Amino acid sequence: MSARIVIAAGGSLGDLHPFIALGLALQARGCQVGIASSLEYQARIEAAGLAFCEAGPSLAGLEADLGMSLAEITEAIIADDLFLFRRILIPWLEPSVRQMVALAADADVIVGGTLTIGAAMTAELLTKPFVSVLLQPALAMSAYDPNTSPRAPWLAPADRGFGLWLNRLTLRLARGTTLGLKRPLNAARARLGLPPTDRNLIFDANVGADLPLGLYSPLLGRPQPDSPPGFIVTGYAPFDSETGGPAVMPPALEAFLAAGPAPLVFTLGSAAVNIPGGFYGESLKAARRLGRRAVLLVGPDGDLSVGDGPDVLALPYAPFSSLFPRAAAIVHQGGVGTTQQALRAGRPQLVVPHLGDQFDNAARVVRLGCGATLGRGRYRADRVEAVLERLLADAEVAATATRLGVVAAQEDGAAVAAERIVDLVTLSRRETA
Repeated sequence: MSARIVIAAGGSLGDLHPFIALGLALQARGCQVGIASSLEYQARIEAAGLAFCEAGPSLAGLEADLGMSLAEITEAIIADDLFLFRRILIPWLEPSVRQMVALAADADVIVGGTLTIGAAMTAELLTKPFVSVLLQPALAMSAYDPNTSPRAPWLAPADRGFGLWLNRLTLRLARGTTLGLKRPLNAARARLGLPPTDRNLIFDANVGADLPLGLYSPLLGRPQPDSPPGFIVTGYAPFDSETGGPAVMPPALEAFLAAGPAPLVFTLGSAAVNIPGGFYGESLKAARRLGRRAVLLVGPDGDLSVGDGPDVLALPYAPFSSLFPRAAAIVHQGGVGTTQQALRAGRPQLVVPHLGDQFDNAARVVRLGCGATLGRGRYRADRVEAVLERLLADAEVAATATRLGVVAAQEDGAAVAAERIVDLVTLSRRETA
């Protein structure tokens, strides 16, 4: 099909990669696809064979605007649930929408995620069909399958009775804490020529879309009775590359894996890696206490010297899809992309959540029976050793992880989502013909 699709993608690499996968699936179906994102991602997007369109602040521009380093911004997001919205998303909303309007004037459909709040406004201004994409079940904001959070540890899946009542009450109260976002949001809408809205930026992220999608594994979450009409959970959309091109294992890593038994793999993904603290040092101590080899993925700005010794290899990056299946277990921060790559690998997981949806993803891993979780503040070698020792010795956990891996590996969320978007284009064209 010849259709032009503009995808707005913001956030970390874990947010970008599923949209690259979706863009490639749409391109394979004859669509012209442009991804509108931060300038830092241009090379990665173009290397994947997709068109890049700049929209939103660059990382350097964001750091300059806030007067904060990336590590400080990450810590601020952890400390204040609304920092991301108050200080980043809403202040940059108006210029981002103006960029998007210029980019998407001839688009057939606009696609956007939760962190690209201007995408829906762009579609509204241009009267284009809008596809909302949730990358994690935490943001579905369901009372039946609620977001597990340290601030509301009593929340748990429920389908009736007191549990469901408590979940609904908690969600209503949480909405109240976000009321301060309404005025600046509607002020930005007024400057753009749009009427005020009562929709909540956080709780109504996929409400009112022409096509609401959950681009994540149904193992993590499924549509619920309180989901928006037509909401579909497509399955995970994997994309795994440092440069945007085909995933390639570093030769040093390939040699290390071949030289001994399966190692423990430790990673903080692409956001929490900015604030590693003692994670990698404690991880290596724990691995050595267990008599295990270790791979430490420390990020592009990480300290490679932490991996000193024949039993350890420290790297900035490695493709999860190639490395994780060869691990004894995977210790990670709980980003939804990392979590799903570990699920697909069929290996036990220890999740150490740092921020955002990572706490909810950790709880879902535990409920699935394929892993455990440990708080960031409790991450010390002796505790890590104890948890990993139990995890590695548990035959039921290993069997569950293997079984779930077979199921997860069959998912192709990008293909499912692309087919639905193509159907939306077809329907829209019929209605306007």
